Amino acid sequence: MPNYRKAPSSRSIASRAYWALLIGAVLFLAVGCAANRPLSPVSAGTLAASLANERCQKTYGVRPFHPEDFEALIDEGRWRWGTLDGGKVDGYEVEISFDRNGGDKNVRVRIPEE
Repeated sequence: MPNYRKAPSSRSIASRAYWALLIGAVLFLAVGCAANRPLSPVSAGTLAASLANERCQKTYGVRPFHPEDFEALIDEGRWRWGTLDGGKVDGYEVEISFDRNGGDKNVRVRIPEE
């Protein structure tokens, strides 16, 4: 006995297309709204440590920084993280800043001259 498959009705195809479009629209809006939210202090610290380690790895071949090394603070509308007070992590000074959303990054890592 042959096995025949029933063709989908135009109604079920339209229903699937509607739900796919609806889900796509919700995901698009969720991603768009999330991109415009300011970073939390924890997220800012994580991003700052990552930026510092990328620069330090490229320049000196090490990754000494951790998010908890410094507190991420907002100063004049920008997140700031690092050794602005002259502190060091494993001999390195670091100053990281970026806007509230994580853009317009400024990364400085150096070994201070004694």
